[in-house]
Amino acid sequence: MKFRQINEGFDWVLKAETPDEQVARLKQWAPTNQTLVPIVRIGVGAEKPDWGLPEGMPTTTKLQKDIPDGMGETTLTLEWRRIRQFMEPGSNMKKLPSWKQEMNWVQILEGLHHAEATVLTAIKDGKLLDLYPKMEAMLPLLGITEYNKPATTKPKRTRKTKAAAKV
Repeated sequence: MKFRQINEGFDWVLKAETPDEQVARLKQWAPTNQTLVPIVRIGVGAEKPDWGLPEGMPTTTKLQKDIPDGMGETTLTLEWRRIRQFMEPGSNMKKLPSWKQEMNWVQILEGLHHAEATVLTAIKDGKLLDLYPKMEAMLPLLGITEYNKPATTKPKRTRKTKAAAKV
């Protein structure tokens, strides 16, 4: 299996009904994409590199949201060598001032398709499971036992006042 964009590959993997089938699809995809294993491990928080970047999507990023899938200038897989520079402690990227590091990061994000830029931001923040919650069932089958649990939102309880209860 080959996919131009990582998000397309994850969508295909997670269309399988059971976690075993999802893992089989992931293993079928992995030989054609050497970045897949580190992307999953870092994205779920099994590995926690120091990116040296603020959390979330930078506010200065201008993504073109009207571009169809597969039409970005580059892909996360092609940019992986540049992206890795943000994680490696001795890289030249770490020697730059923080504003210049963030400028380089924004350039990478703006070259990606908007869906892949969102996935890359989730990977950086260790929140891939927030984007793909079905992926959590696969992790024990992949041998990943320690990871960032996805954010759960509880419904807010509202108190009814006596006046509102009478109406």
